[in-house]
Amino acid sequence: MKKNVFLSMMLMAASTVFVACSSDDAPYVVENGTVTIEMPINVGNVVLNSFEGTATNVQSGEVTKLSAPVKSGENYVITLPSLTEGKYNLAAKGNISFVKDGVTGTTDFEVSSSDVALNELSTSAKLVVNSFKAEGGFVLSEICTTGTLYPTGKNYNYDAYFVITNNSDVVLYADSVALIESEYQSGSTGNHPWDPDVRPYAIPAGAVFMIPGSGKDHPVKPGESIVIANNAMDHRTVNENSYDLTGADFEVYLDNGGNSMDTDYDVPNLEYIWCYTNTIWLPSVQQNRSYAIARMKENKESFLANHSVTPTYTSELSGKLMSSEQVQIPNEWVLDAVNLGTEDDFGWFVISETLDAGWVAGRANSKDTTQRGTSIKRKKDSTGKYIDTNNSTNDMEARQVPSMKK
Repeated sequence: MKKNVFLSMMLMAASTVFVACSSDDAPYVVENGTVTIEMPINVGNVVLNSFEGTATNVQSGEVTKLSAPVKSGENYVITLPSLTEGKYNLAAKGNISFVKDGVTGTTDFEVSSSDVALNELSTSAKLVVNSFKAEGGFVLSEICTTGTLYPTGKNYNYDAYFVITNNSDVVLYADSVALIESEYQSGSTGNHPWDPDVRPYAIPAGAVFMIPGSGKDHPVKPGESIVIANNAMDHRTVNENSYDLTGADFEVYLDNGGNSMDTDYDVPNLEYIWCYTNTIWLPSVQQNRSYAIARMKENKESFLANHSVTPTYTSELSGKLMSSEQVQIPNEWVLDAVNLGTEDDFGWFVISETLDAGWVAGRANSKDTTQRGTSIKRKKDSTGKYIDTNNSTNDMEARQVPSMKK
């Protein structure tokens, strides 16, 4: 008798459970859920140019298209549509613009996250954009200022050029990037107690020429380069040992009106910011100055008004007050810098060692002509990236075959 009563009670319990499980209660619907797209922390001024996103229900396979995100601080936030609770595979892709070290860049991104639980207790998720490198930026990959020799052995000094390369994994824009030559020379005779000594906070510059543009006029893809010629002509028509620079992207041109001695070739001109001469600029054939690239953050007028100091020193020989007319490029604007010097006479660092802790010897001594027709090139690592440790002794190699040599 007791056994039958127990069995009856068990059947009633099972019946109760079955009724409960077969109730018509609707599943929970997540309202106003969010997905935050976190942008890389090493870039700023992020702008989302395009976006596509989906949320796929793992159980049903239903795909829901996500609306465009809205910027919130440095990140972007998507407001989810009404979604039935469950697990979702989230995916997003698009294109962003950003600023890295003062240079504007763009990159595509694609991110995803699987089995994300969305329910009454969990209504938010995130996707992190960290799959690209904005490190590297622009570097001076080649400096060719040695000049060449005529077949007769006579010097030819007008075929200098510089190569700036995008060493990152994203598209960068070269607009407002300036080529800079130091005012001071690295030989021992140029080492004076200048007052003020601007090097701790700026490059004392004798020449500054800037790539023009409104911000996105000159995109440079990862690994690609810009060639800046001092004179964008086919120098082989004058000296068969020289280079054809008619394919350069930009050239230096000093427009001094009717008194100009410079020649304006067909290649686009760099914008003239400052130069110690108003006739013809010749980069250092002696290879005893420093070169740098920087992102200019003020227009020409503002820059000259705010960054023009004339350091002085008293000559020990004559007792006269000597001066150096120059402009100063703030160190924080600098993207890359390379010190050059003569092997037997490197007297001092003409720019801050925080910009370049070493130097590269372009020639052996003041009478050395074997460096003619060679260039200084940046080394590459095993991945094909240029090495940039801010130490040119380690990063650069002198007396290389110029890339423009044909």
